[in-house]
Amino acid sequence: MVIGEGSGHEVQRLVALARYDVLDTAPEERFDRLTALVADVLDVPVALVNFVDHARHWSKSCVGVPGGEVPRAYSFCAHTIELAAIGHDGGLVVPDLRADERFADNPLVVGGPGAVLYAGVPLTTADGYHIGTLCVLDFVARPFGERELRLLRGFAALVMDALDARQRERQLTLDTEASAAQLRELRRVAADAETLAAITALFDSGLDPVEATLATAELVSSAASVDWCGLFRAQDGQLDLLAAWDRQPRDLLGSLDPQAITGSVTGFAARSQLSAFVDDYSAHPRAVPELLNLGVTSVAALALGEIDGGRYLLASARLDEVRPWRRSDRALLEAAARSVRGALERHAQLRSAQAAAALDALTGLPNRRALDEALRRQDSAGLDFTVALVDLDGMKAVNDEEGHDRGDTLLQVFAQALRAQFRSSDGVYRLGGDEFAILLRDPPDGLSADEVLERVDQAVVATRAASFSHIGASTGVTRANGRSALDAVAEADRMMYEHKRRKASLRQARAVQPSGR
Repeated sequence: MVIGEGSGHEVQRLVALARYDVLDTAPEERFDRLTALVADVLDVPVALVNFVDHARHWSKSCVGVPGGEVPRAYSFCAHTIELAAIGHDGGLVVPDLRADERFADNPLVVGGPGAVLYAGVPLTTADGYHIGTLCVLDFVARPFGERELRLLRGFAALVMDALDARQRERQLTLDTEASAAQLRELRRVAADAETLAAITALFDSGLDPVEATLATAELVSSAASVDWCGLFRAQDGQLDLLAAWDRQPRDLLGSLDPQAITGSVTGFAARSQLSAFVDDYSAHPRAVPELLNLGVTSVAALALGEIDGGRYLLASARLDEVRPWRRSDRALLEAAARSVRGALERHAQLRSAQAAAALDALTGLPNRRALDEALRRQDSAGLDFTVALVDLDGMKAVNDEEGHDRGDTLLQVFAQALRAQFRSSDGVYRLGGDEFAILLRDPPDGLSADEVLERVDQAVVATRAASFSHIGASTGVTRANGRSALDAVAEADRMMYEHKRRKASLRQARAVQPSGR
């Protein structure tokens, strides 16, 4: 049994050797100079620096024989450190290995290199562990006295100095590399913080969803190594790409079957509103072969929630190289998703506010603002149209005699009846008070002025049937015929008041006519 094998001391010795990380490393000039000097000073053909691990000795530097390793069972140096472990640390000298029963049949003696003289001293760490030897060999028997042994010990101390210096340099290199890595990480964190601040600023920037998607993608592209980013909406079984940013000028999804995207990671995440970070896209069960062919390697799909009946998702992709999403990447992409979601919510609120601002709260019909906008669009497009203005007669009497709640009900009933008389493509508006407007966008089968008047009369009849028997309507109808919207409305207004005056005159005539006897 090898002396010390399996003991706690041997384990600690091997740990001490491992700290130097020297086994199986390349030759180094600092050790080669020392072995050459040892061979010259002691006038021997062979000098070696050997380190002994649990199974072998391995030569870090050698003069006179090829380097390499020797099984521990055949190692003269193993004997040297085993003796040192039990207190005989002055070294081992064997003037004639052939005459020593411990080594006479050793393959290194009876075979190559045919060693005869061996002298070795332990290489001892500052905490007392013998990790290897500095040794010399000769091929003839010769004395090796105390003077030579003392010189060998001195050179062994120089070898340990060189080994310790090497360890310090290695540690310094590691520390420098660690510091450089920490500095790089600090710079990256600072850059990520700046990117995060810029993304957060977009939350209150007033950008629309498309602009917010493109702006956040531009910001995260470098910090999170994103090559493509897109905003999707899932609604009514469809998955639509609303906006896309690409590092390269290409249409990444343009050639794909929409159904393939719908069934992909992105489609599933959009429908389920479950976010996902996929490090290796090729290994995902929902990977789309066409996307793999385009080089997609990693995907991040971030659910944005359900807004205005649509389920939204922000998707990002990396191409060509599999790179796992770091925690900082995820934080940046989640911040980008919050900014895009904020833009979506603002846009939805704006649309809702605009729609509310264009509606009459009492009747639910579009209001004067909506009519003005519709007329502006007609003017801009240069399209012909017919406009009618309607004044509900008898409204004041209802308010005065039955109260304003009853008057509000009258407005609601007449508004519904008037709306029901016209096509969904025609606009019916309440302008305020008892005034209404109708806008017909004149397709070839558009209604004539008489037909418009007839339908207004039918709405009056329906309203009278709802217990408002004394109401009527005064109406003016005109076709633009190339005139501006302002002129057409003014003409319809004039015609409405002319109708009202004719009706008033007729009522007066009936009032003064003698009754029959």
